[in-house]
Amino acid sequence: MKKFIISLVLVLTVVFSAKSQLVITPDTNTIQLVNDFILSGVTASNVQYTGALFTLGTFNNGFTTDLGLADGIVMTTGTIDTVTNPSIGSPVSEFACFFNNVDGDSLLENLIPGYLTYDASVLEFDLIPVGNTLEFQYVFGSEEYPEFVGSSFNDVFGFFISGDNPSGGLYVNENIALLPGNNIPVSINNVNADSNSTYFIDNQGLNGQTIVFDGFTTVLTAQISVIPSTPYHLKMAIADAGDGAYDSGIFLKAQSMKSYSPVGITEQKNYNSSIFPNPLNENSVLTFNTQTNGITHVYVSDCMGRILDNSSEKAQSGTFSYPIGRILNHYHTGIYFINIQTPDKSWVERVVN
Repeated sequence: MKKFIISLVLVLTVVFSAKSQLVITPDTNTIQLVNDFILSGVTASNVQYTGALFTLGTFNNGFTTDLGLADGIVMTTGTIDTVTNPSIGSPVSEFACFFNNVDGDSLLENLIPGYLTYDASVLEFDLIPVGNTLEFQYVFGSEEYPEFVGSSFNDVFGFFISGDNPSGGLYVNENIALLPGNNIPVSINNVNADSNSTYFIDNQGLNGQTIVFDGFTTVLTAQISVIPSTPYHLKMAIADAGDGAYDSGIFLKAQSMKSYSPVGITEQKNYNSSIFPNPLNENSVLTFNTQTNGITHVYVSDCMGRILDNSSEKAQSGTFSYPIGRILNHYHTGIYFINIQTPDKSWVERVVN
């Protein structure tokens, strides 16, 4: 058997001084947590959390640590209780080990065939993006590092999205917790001192003074292409694998979830669009033609993906006008993006204010 630990203590933070403290607070107000997680361009609803008590909360003051995130949501397979006076001298020398005696998760088990999971914590909600890209940032940490890399204990997490795939068909629990530029899932066996070490931080090597987990990832970005104004379901889950001992956690960066249409996604722009003044003036109007009756959506965003204005109008086929000059009249000079979605097509215009 793995790890006979008498003490069931999870140390996520320790206070050596106010300067070095990572503050973690239990919080079950899931609606507020998700709202604080969203930066722009996403509407969330039907928020649900499944897990043991004291496995969900918030963290802040992270800028004083090696975590790479200032604040956000924390979700663990153990408990987020903190200990301020470690017996050994530094948090990384303590153990994160708490048996919650709750079920695992079948989707997580699909990511690591042959393993059973335990103590699953799951945050999920419905969302509607305004742009064609959805993304957010996170860090994964675990007490399994480094001793149990490549062993039968392989704690796992995943971000599973379901909904329409812009390339056709559907996303069905598509995992977007992947290493940059490939389809390799982020996991203990895939990210460690020997494998994809660029994305790994050895907290033991740093004699970590603020976080108990012996290792954690660098800040990573989950990203996926979506269809604007279309409903999706996102499930964020983490669980122990192999047994319920030594815990792991996910840190989700506050105000990092956003939906936008990035520069370069303009392959379908300028469908019968007019030429308008550059730079804009207050009377500038963007006009375009639609071939089908129905709802036309217009979203205006800046270079950071922040939604400045959105409107929806039931329109007949023919010419549609949008008062872009009046909308941007109160904003600074710069480049802005207008995402236009008609019943028969969707595209992005770039304008200079």
